[in-house]
Amino acid sequence: MTQLALTSLNYSANLLDVIYKGFKKTTQGIMVGWMIARQTQANQKTAEMLCKYEYTQQDYHWVLADLNSKTIAQIRKEFLND
Repeated sequence: MTQLALTSLNYSANLLDVIYKGFKKTTQGIMVGWMIARQTQANQKTAEMLCKYEYTQQDYHWVLADLNSKTIAQIRKEFLND
C-alpha cells in the first residue's frame, strides 16, 4: 500500500511540475511580448526624432526597422533563455 501511495504521489508531483512549467512559459511569453510592444512604440517616437534632427537623409521606416530589429534581438537574448 505504501508503494502505491508513493507512486501516485510521484505522478502527482510530475503533473504539477509540468503544469507549473507550462504556466511559467506562458506568462514569460506574455511579458516578453508586452515588453517588445512597449519598446517598439517608444522606437516609433525615437525614429521620428532621429529622422527629424539627426538622420535627415535616411528614411523613417528604415530607421524604425533597424531600431525594432535590434530591440527584439536584445530582449530575446536577455529574457528568452531557451
